[in-house]
This record gives sequence, C-alpha cells and structure tokens, in this order.
Amino acid sequence: MTGNVGGVGGRRNIPDHDPDETIIATRRELVRRQAAGQSGARSRHEVRTARARDVRRALGLTALSVLLPGLGLVWTRRKMVGLAMIGVTLIGAICLGIIVSSGGLIHGTAQLLTKKGLVLLLMCTIGGGLLWVAGIVLTAVTTSGKRWPEQTRWMHRIFATVMCLVVATPAAYAARDVWVTRNAFNNIFHDRYTSNTDAATPGGGSNPWADVPRVNILLFGSDAGADRINQRPDSLIVASVDTKTGDTVLVSVPRNMGHVPFPKDDPLHKLYPNGYTKRPGDTDNAAGLMEAVWLLGNEHKDLFPKDDPNPGLTATRDAVSGVTGLKIDYTATVDMDGFEELVNAMGGVYVNVKADPGSTFDPKKGIPIGGEIENGVIKPGSITGWIKPGYQKLNGHDALWYSRSRVGSATGDDNRMRRQRCMINSLVSQVNPFQMVKKFSSIMQVASDNIRIDISQDDLPAFAELANRMKSGNMRTVDISNPRSNWDPDYQKIHKLVKKAITAKHSKKAPTPKKGRATSSTSSSTSSSSSSSSTSTNPIGNTADAC
Repeated sequence: MTGNVGGVGGRRNIPDHDPDETIIATRRELVRRQAAGQSGARSRHEVRTARARDVRRALGLTALSVLLPGLGLVWTRRKMVGLAMIGVTLIGAICLGIIVSSGGLIHGTAQLLTKKGLVLLLMCTIGGGLLWVAGIVLTAVTTSGKRWPEQTRWMHRIFATVMCLVVATPAAYAARDVWVTRNAFNNIFHDRYTSNTDAATPGGGSNPWADVPRVNILLFGSDAGADRINQRPDSLIVASVDTKTGDTVLVSVPRNMGHVPFPKDDPLHKLYPNGYTKRPGDTDNAAGLMEAVWLLGNEHKDLFPKDDPNPGLTATRDAVSGVTGLKIDYTATVDMDGFEELVNAMGGVYVNVKADPGSTFDPKKGIPIGGEIENGVIKPGSITGWIKPGYQKLNGHDALWYSRSRVGSATGDDNRMRRQRCMINSLVSQVNPFQMVKKFSSIMQVASDNIRIDISQDDLPAFAELANRMKSGNMRTVDISNPRSNWDPDYQKIHKLVKKAITAKHSKKAPTPKKGRATSSTSSSTSSSSSSSSTSTNPIGNTADAC
C-alpha cells in the first residue's frame, strides 16, 4: 500500500514503512536468536559441570564408607542411617577393646580364643564385613544420579564393587581364619581326665594363678609309626613351672628306664607293686621299660575306670609321676612326624648345634641324620646326612632329626634328651607372633592333626599369661639318666634331686630362654664335652648353658 505526497513538480509514491525500521527489526531478531543460542549453550555446559560435580561427590562419599561403615551417608539424605551404622561399629570396637585390654593384652587377647570368644569373633568378622559392604552399597545407591548417562552409572557401579571387594576380601579371610581356629581348637583341646583331686586348676580374674604355686605339664612326643607296636614315647619331658616367676624345670624321663613305680591309686600298681618289670611270656623287647607303659595300660584297660578315654596315657602319666615325684597336672601329646610340619609352618627354628659329647664321629660333622643300629653297629648307608655345628636356622626335617638322632655314642638317648630340651628352649624363645599370623592357617592345620592337649579351651587366657612369664623366667634342666643304672634307678634319690631343682630361687643373672650365638665347631664340641662332664657332677643346670 502506498500514499500520494504532494510537492513541487507533481505527485510521487512513498512506502508505508520506513526501511530503516525494517532493518533495525531484522537486526534485533538476529541478536535475539544469537542470544537464545548462547543461552542454550551455557545451559548445557552448566549441566555437564553439575553432573561431573555430582559424580565426584558420589565417588568420594562411596570411598568414605570404606573407611568407616556408613560414613559417606552422613552427607546424604540418609544421614541418620549412616550415623546408626557408625554407632554400631564404634560400640562393637569398644566392646572388643574392653575384652582385649582386660587383665593385660596377652590375657585379654587369649579371651578371644576361648569357645565363647571364637564364636563372638566369628560373629564380629561376618557381621562387621556385611555391615561394611552394606554401607558402601547404600552410599552408592543414594548418591547415584537418575539422569546420569548409562556409561557414568556403570562406572559408579564398578567403583562401588571394587570398594566392596576391598572390604569384603580381608573380612572373608579373617572369618576363614577364625573358623579354622575354632575347628582346630576343638581337635587340639579337650577336657582333662585325672583322678588327682589336687590337680592344678587356674582361677579367674587378672591373676588366675594366684592360688596355684606350680604347674606340672607332661610333654609326650609320640612315635606311632607303622613299624611300631602301638603308641610309643619318642620323648617324655616334664615341664614344672613356677607360676609366680615363670621359672621352669625340665626333667627328661629316659625311655629305657626300668622298674618304673606306679602310684598306689593307679590300677597297674596292683599288678606291679614293686615297679614295672618284664614277666615271663612278654614278647615285646621293651617290656619292663618306660617306653612300653602306654601299651601296658591299653592291654589292661579293663582295670581302669570305664570313663577313662585313654588308659595308655593315664598309665604313662602316672608312671612319670612315680619316676619324678611330681603330680602331673596336664599332658600335651605331639606326634613327632607332625613336629616336622609344625616347624616348617612356623618358618623354621634357630638352634646352636653342638656335636654330641662322647660321639664316635668327627665333631666337625655334627649331628647325624638317620642311622640304624643292627647287632650293636650302625648299618652302612643308613646315615643320610649331617647337621653341621654352629648357630643356624633349621627347617622341619633337620629340627626333627636334631631332636631324634641317637646313633654314634654309648649315651645316645642322653644326648638326644639334651637336644630335645635345647629344642624346647629355642621354641619358647623364638615364637614370633607376626610369623604365626603370616602362616596361621597352615600352622592351625598341622596342630589340629598332630597335637592333643588336655587343657580346657576356656583356660587358654591363664596359660597364655603363664607362657609369657616363662619367657622371662629361668629354665633349668634335671638330668636323672644314668646309663649304668637306668634299668633299676634309685627313685628316692631322683625325687630329692627334682625337689631341689624346683625349690631353687629365681636368679636374675641366670640365662633365660633366648637366641644363642654362632659358635665354631671346635668350641661347640668343647662346650658339649664340658656340659656333659658337668652333668655327671652336677645334674642340675641351666638349660641354655647346655645349648
């Protein structure tokens, strides 16, 4: 549409709208569209920035729940759930801390090894692990964004899964170890059977041995191989422990000791009122000797009470009591073949190996491995190796032969008993808790198969405390063996000798069980000879001096 405008020279057509206004409007529209585009671009950037911030927050909170169950939930809408999880965890930790710290660290820790303690520990490891995993999963679910891209959601899920594994793996291992320990202890420890009404029994409280001055424990090394008649003692050692000072007296009972006296309350006393002797018709070469007492008890099990689970062990324990004059309170039986596995599981044992005094072998060779006696001589080729003199770490095989070897001298059994006492001295001093934890499962398996102890599992805290006292006490040895009279010893004299040893006062300067130092083969043989000679003149000595 146009209009007429008058003027000089006639009339002309003029547009209805100003072109400048059209241009301005167009430009304004372009600016508006550009502004709208820029605003949209800023919105998408802000969305990506916010999403990245949410993802970092989700990952961080999920990781916080790894440090403490439910900790990451405290900064979410499920704050109260997170606080509840933290509270349960802290209460459980405080309760365990109170149990462990009660009565001292060793006594308290051993509380967790009792029957109830292991059940509690199993519940804590399983329950604690599940609570921890639940805290991680709940934190991940709570912090996950519903509008996240699928790949971001999967990345968050994978991260949460890895965090769960970080917590669940050690918890599963801990639960497994507790379960293995529980099963092993059920095999190792069992209730004591004894007719001795005065047998030492620990009490409760922080000092369970307050009313028990001394504990006598028989260490029975069992040798029940396929070539043996029933069960035989490879070693018999009485450990008499002063519960106040930790001083320990070791008395080795020779296997070839004859006329062993049975106490009057033992059923075999009626058959052998003057001591155990070989009778006409006995075909066992060991009949009449200490090593055949276990078999004797089983052969006459009808004489023992019907509720006696092991007449052979009862007879052996009573016979050792008759020999030493000490009432045996507890018995620990160790299969000698299992001893090899046990030392290997513990990582070996350090021993100062010395040549046996009176040995017919070159002292520089050390202790023979193997060896069989036929017609009074060593069978050619039966010695398969040597344990050289000097301070060294022995594996299970060498430690076993160090404790068992007895060929090469007229006093082979005496030398073997000396070495067995040295082995006990070394093991007592070198028990390494970190090594035990490192190889815990294998140690428990070996112990379960080869060790039997008639100590109640609920008394373990008391015996853990006693073992700790033994580490700082004196360890003495009483040599009651005499190769010329072992077949018919003077037991009254032996009783007096043992009594003198257990009543000796504690000496702060006396050697305590600890690692020795390396010695040359020459000094080893010299010290061995001197210790042997001193044994004959002074049958009571410090165990460490002979090792």
